[in-house]
Amino acid sequence: MIAIIISCLGLFGLSLFDIRQRYREIAIRKVNGAGMKDLYSLLFRKYIKVIGCAFALAVPLSYYLIYMYTRDFVLKVPVGAGIYLVALVTISLISSGTLIWQIHKAAQIDPAKIIKSE
Repeated sequence: MIAIIISCLGLFGLSLFDIRQRYREIAIRKVNGAGMKDLYSLLFRKYIKVIGCAFALAVPLSYYLIYMYTRDFVLKVPVGAGIYLVALVTISLISSGTLIWQIHKAAQIDPAKIIKSE
């Protein structure tokens, strides 16, 4: 549970930093007529790719580490695809919630204030 909280804080910090860096781009896109849907897809796409790549790397690595750890055990519990699906759904929900909140906050900014300040 602590690892999940720490990873959520890391994702929150990373998304906050990246989206703050892109406020000017978001403001210009809003001035040019981009809707909320366009902004969500633009900003969300990057993180979904990163999460997907991380999951694709983590599954074989975790399977191998579990296999190496339990190879000398007399009784083994089979590691099925269900545990990986539960992990994927959990991480997807937590990540999506964090990202949607950050993107919604960035999409609600007033473009005039951002363009004036930078």
